Amino acid sequence: MSSTTSLGRPFTAAGFRRGFIAALPFIISNGIAGAVMGVAYRGLGLGFGASVLFSTVVYSATAQAVTLGLWALPPPVAAMMLACAATNARYLVMSAHLRQLFPDMPRRLMLPILLILGDASWLMTVAEAEKGRRDAGYLLGSSVPMAIGWIGGTALGYATPLTPHGPVAIAAAFLPLAFIASLLPTQWRGTRSLLPWAVAAVVGVAVAGTLGQSWAMLIGGGVGTLVSAVRGDDA
Repeated sequence: MSSTTSLGRPFTAAGFRRGFIAALPFIISNGIAGAVMGVAYRGLGLGFGASVLFSTVVYSATAQAVTLGLWALPPPVAAMMLACAATNARYLVMSAHLRQLFPDMPRRLMLPILLILGDASWLMTVAEAEKGRRDAGYLLGSSVPMAIGWIGGTALGYATPLTPHGPVAIAAAFLPLAFIASLLPTQWRGTRSLLPWAVAAVVGVAVAGTLGQSWAMLIGGGVGTLVSAVRGDDA
């Protein structure tokens, strides 16, 4: 399986293998987080199929963790959709960067890959490109273990006899904060990041007491992003 563009930016089976092997540890780490999510979904009363489908279709640990904090009966669908859009907006920038790395990759090949794009697989692929190894096969290969871990972990967590209380409940409550925190190093742009980050933190803390943790992160992050955009910071 190999395809090479006119700019010498290939999609190769060798690249897929390299990416897959490099990302194998994510089967465990994503699997553990996915298992917590699966147990939490079972605690909410979702069925097995719906829980696994949620992790397959949405496929965003951050968005799913944030919407978990918004869950109620009946589910606030509009608020959850807004939360998903807000937390996943970074993928627009990430995908645009990939378009620059692989300008001649046919959409019929790239779009299916982007369905399982992860933050880590994007970072790994960009790092490879900076070393002169631009291979979309590597992007796909590094994304697959992450998808296996997250979706498989959700299924496994749901099927286990773990109760959605005690330590698991504590872990689920901290998932939104943990996933947001894991993204911070990729968003740091030097001292110019201090002001929007500080504004986001202040606004988030100010509204957390009345709106809850998940809404606080969304609103704080939105205000911080607005400050950055007004100043004309680069994405």
